[in-house]
Amino acid sequence: MAVQYLLRSNFVGLSLARLKSSKKANLVQYLHRQMTDEFSKEARTHSYRARSAFKLIEINKRFEIIEPGSVVVDVGSAPGSWCQVLLEIIRPNENTGGYILGIDLKPMLPIKGVDLLGSSNITHMETHEAIRRRLTNREVDAVISDMAPNPTGDKQVDHARIIDLCRHVVHLFINDHSPVIPLRRGGSFLCKIWDGTERNAFVSELRQHFGHVRSIKPQASRDDSGELFILATAKK
Repeated sequence: MAVQYLLRSNFVGLSLARLKSSKKANLVQYLHRQMTDEFSKEARTHSYRARSAFKLIEINKRFEIIEPGSVVVDVGSAPGSWCQVLLEIIRPNENTGGYILGIDLKPMLPIKGVDLLGSSNITHMETHEAIRRRLTNREVDAVISDMAPNPTGDKQVDHARIIDLCRHVVHLFINDHSPVIPLRRGGSFLCKIWDGTERNAFVSELRQHFGHVRSIKPQASRDDSGELFILATAKK
């Protein structure tokens, strides 16, 4: 029994050491990539909270879904880089009439000129009521979402889960009677997905409500990532 215990203890200790070594190696690899990545460097230069800022910048330059004075809801807004970009475009602090609402499950550091709902689950009714109160009957020009579930490592499971999240956001603005987010006719919806078998069905669903739907892979999306953005414009 003592021998078995020692063998088991040595095995567990070795396994933990390997796990710690693996985690350390992954962290070193991540930090190296962040320090050498072009968009991460640019994010630090411009004081953006994340490199994902450049994805929204590129998409908006190409399709002009957001402009000065727009009213925009950013779902899954932490850490806040998309809100920072929105602030630069919309300029609500200059009395343009624009408004930005950022919502995330995580708490968020304040961004002057942006209305933030941190620690708020977008699937919960209390969050829906808080959104209605913040919007105060404003018509929304665009709903954007860089939201994603925590990955499991199973690509198909992760794909299905992120599509479900996107569908949930869509349901917040397609209810004709009492939408949580009153997206105006002609408005736009932008969301992130991880590519997979349900993409075409999701795009078909969006085409029932929008005049144009397209898939986009911005330059700031990593080449080895299955990340895509679905842009739906000209809401019917």
